[in-house]
Amino acid sequence: MKNPVIVIGAGMAGVMAARRLQENGMDVLLVDKGKSVGGRMATRRMASGKVDHGAQFFTVRTALFSQYVENWQKEGLVRHWFGDPYSRYKSHQGMNALVKYLASAIPTRLNAKVLQVEVQKGKVRVKLEEKDEMLEASGIIITAPAPQALEILASLPLSKEVKSELNQIHFHPCFVLMVTLKGPSNLPMSGYVAENVPVGIDRVVDHFRKGVSPLHTISMYSTGEWAKEVENDCLKEIKESLLEKLRAILSIEAEDVVDAQVKKWKYAEAVSPLKRPFLDCEQELPVLVAGDAFLSEQDPSHRTRIESAFLSGVAAGEEMAKRLQEKKGGSRFME
Repeated sequence: MKNPVIVIGAGMAGVMAARRLQENGMDVLLVDKGKSVGGRMATRRMASGKVDHGAQFFTVRTALFSQYVENWQKEGLVRHWFGDPYSRYKSHQGMNALVKYLASAIPTRLNAKVLQVEVQKGKVRVKLEEKDEMLEASGIIITAPAPQALEILASLPLSKEVKSELNQIHFHPCFVLMVTLKGPSNLPMSGYVAENVPVGIDRVVDHFRKGVSPLHTISMYSTGEWAKEVENDCLKEIKESLLEKLRAILSIEAEDVVDAQVKKWKYAEAVSPLKRPFLDCEQELPVLVAGDAFLSEQDPSHRTRIESAFLSGVAAGEEMAKRLQEKKGGSRFME
């Protein structure tokens, strides 16, 4: 593959950007430091059970996303879970399964941490941590969280305006407790609770009731405020504190818990998003930054979520395709 567009970050935004580029006939390479695509649409196995420990569902508010979701439903990829007036949709094999499907035809490098992007002498390159490998590209789309994007872009001569806009995006962390129970929980049939929970807890999900896991697996999310208060504590103390809160919610004893794990999301929720679908780094060759913290004008929610990531990825992919096609005199790649 000669000089593809490199998309850094294989969550929903990155995958949709890559798909849009492919639809425009372009070579593309998706690069992610993780061992799987999906980003915060994450699913973990616990013995023979499953837990979604990132995004639990998505809602639909725009016409474009609605078209895609309707097709995903027809293909059996997603289903209605609960909710009124806005339906909550789930991927019935776990949220990660949807992104894996969407990325299945995209050339991908996993376990590949990007150190920096360089633009010089009419070329744009991506430097990987492993063996200081350099990948040459025709353009770059970065969908990593803004603080990580700034680290990757550190060697570029960014304008004060671009740096300022990226620096204004702040994230709350989150701790997620994942447990396997010996028997059923006392959560409602939907398996979802976000009200009347202890201080510091945002929501609790039963994945058996959600229809994702054959075992009785639970994930419980801290609030961003609580996570910031305790993030310097040792993980064992955080785990015990979360288990105590979960036992209070479910009215269970310590012996009812078969297994317990904790996941920390450092960049769980953007609390100061930008009101634009992507950011142009204003370089000699196109370098764009996108993700769920970039909000489309067509998005009435004004909140970061899966749909905002989807819309941002599509917009960034279309913009990159437009610029590269114009550079090639309107010709399409790979035709």
